[in-house]
Amino acid sequence: MKNLYKSLIIYTIIALVSASTSMVFAGNRDRSGQAGASHLLIDPWARTSGMAGAGVAEVRGLESVFSNVAGLTSVRKTEISFNRTQYLVGSQANIALNSFGIAQHLGKNKDFGVISLTFFSQSFGDILVTTTEQPEGGLGTFSPTLTYIGLHYAKSFNNFIKGGISIKVINERISDSRATGFAIDAGVQYVTGKFENFKIGVTLKNIGLPMSYKGDGLSVRGTTYSQDFEQTLEMRSAEFEMPSLLSIGLSYDLLFFGADYAEFSKEDLAAEGLTRDDAEHRITFAGAFTANSYTRDVFSLGIEYGFRNFFMVRAGYSLESITKGAQSDMYETAAILFNSETFFAGPSVGATAVIPLTKERVKKTIGPRIYIDYGYRFTNKWRGNHYMGIKVTL
Repeated sequence: MKNLYKSLIIYTIIALVSASTSMVFAGNRDRSGQAGASHLLIDPWARTSGMAGAGVAEVRGLESVFSNVAGLTSVRKTEISFNRTQYLVGSQANIALNSFGIAQHLGKNKDFGVISLTFFSQSFGDILVTTTEQPEGGLGTFSPTLTYIGLHYAKSFNNFIKGGISIKVINERISDSRATGFAIDAGVQYVTGKFENFKIGVTLKNIGLPMSYKGDGLSVRGTTYSQDFEQTLEMRSAEFEMPSLLSIGLSYDLLFFGADYAEFSKEDLAAEGLTRDDAEHRITFAGAFTANSYTRDVFSLGIEYGFRNFFMVRAGYSLESITKGAQSDMYETAAILFNSETFFAGPSVGATAVIPLTKERVKKTIGPRIYIDYGYRFTNKWRGNHYMGIKVTL
């Protein structure tokens, strides 16, 4: 009966993926720029950025709130994380991203799921105020700010299926204009294999109502019709859609349990209840496909090596899909493959060092620890994006 139930879950996931085929191939370069709140598409976490976003199926912990919120279920007690990104280094735009999050497992004897609160902020430094009369500035500066606050919840329904949902409050503002909106994410992860080492992940992100700008910045002083006195006239901002997307991912862990388990067969190891947390060495292969509603679709591949749970190094590569309108000429195809329409060049790298806060040396990721993360994404211009983060688990 249990095997039948698991089979039904697998077939349901496959059916959902198949039913979403029309959306999966809906990436449309002609619609680029028609959506707003594009900062929702920026991954602010160093660990997931190092794999180019390929970890939709395998992502775990607080960082999963961006890639697939279902991964929050791996939080054992409490996690607190802060990440800072130097965005487009060398562009002289002084773009900075900051993200902060806290996650808490609910319940001690029973699993009531995991709840998390996160905050994201993107700033652009001081920009000169210019007008048609004074195009060189001299009127002061303004500082745009893009933010969102996320409330996330995830729960394990059984040993092999997890789900989660996020609600995000979005704000974009300058001194005299602002736009506010809401968006919802939902994700699911399916885990199987003798050592829980094969995973499938599906997530739907940024589903929300259109946003529009309001404020004094849309008001002007002028006259109407034959009136000879001025009055304040307010212009209406056009609405813009959310940058919705669908991501589907797979991952597989190659696990090596070391000399202590050299005489054990796979069946014996599985009977011991060993998982990736017990492995001496781990190699994770991950891949994901992201269908963007307002730009090209993206394929991502990633690999991560982990030594016990003390050190990880990872790499990834993202590739934009070729649209139907692309010419078949091999030079055109090569241009699309190796010259992304976005500023990302494709490759990314990252690493994590783990510092246990207890004297007891354990293999499993339990007990208080400090994770120091670094990620780097190559860009076609400027000098790339640097991601730095620190996470504390209690």
